[in-house]
Amino acid sequence: MDTALLPDPREGGLSSELPRARLEKAVRLLSLEKRKESAGAGLLLARILPRFSARAEEVYADERGKLLHPRLFLSLAHGGGMAVLAVGDRPVGCDVEKFSRVREGVLRRFLKEERAFVQEAGKEAREGAFYRIWTGKESYLKRTGEGLSAWKEVRVLPEGLILRAGKEQPCRIVWKEKGEHLLALCHEEEAASWEEVFF
Repeated sequence: MDTALLPDPREGGLSSELPRARLEKAVRLLSLEKRKESAGAGLLLARILPRFSARAEEVYADERGKLLHPRLFLSLAHGGGMAVLAVGDRPVGCDVEKFSRVREGVLRRFLKEERAFVQEAGKEAREGAFYRIWTGKESYLKRTGEGLSAWKEVRVLPEGLILRAGKEQPCRIVWKEKGEHLLALCHEEEAASWEEVFF
C-alpha cells in the first residue's frame, strides 16, 4: 500500500476503518509520514484479513512485537511511505525499504560474503545489492520472530536462499521492486502472490 495517498489519521478520515488500537498508535506519532504508514498497516489488516475469515481485532503482538493470530501467520512492515502485509498458513516474514544510499553502519553488520556481494555489484548496482541483502535478512528474522539477535547467524544468498550455521533453511526469499521501494517476502511456499492496494 502506498501510504502517501492516505489522509492524516489525526484528521479523522480513517477512524471508521482502523482498529481502535492501531488508530491510537498512529495518532500518537509525531511525523505525518509515520502516522500514514502506521494507519496504512492497520488498513491492510482491516481490509485483507476478512478474505481469510479473520478480523484485525484478533491480531495481537508478543513481547518482541511479532504479530500473532489464532490460525494465521502474519508479518507487517512499513517505511518510506509504503506498508506491506504478508499472510499465510505457514510462517511468513516481510520487509520494505525505500532505495537510498548504502547505509555503511548496516553494511558493516553484514557477513563478509554479503559485504562482498554488495562491493562486487559495481557502483550502479551497489544500492540494489545492499537492499536485497538487508530486506532479505529482515524478512527472514520477522518470519522466525527472533529479531536482530540472530542477524549474524543468517546469511542471505542473492538468489533468495537462506543459510543458518551453514545449513540451508526450509524457506526462501522473493523480492519485488515497486517504484522506489524493494519488498521482500520470506516464505515456504513454491510461489507467492503479490497484490497492490491503493497504488
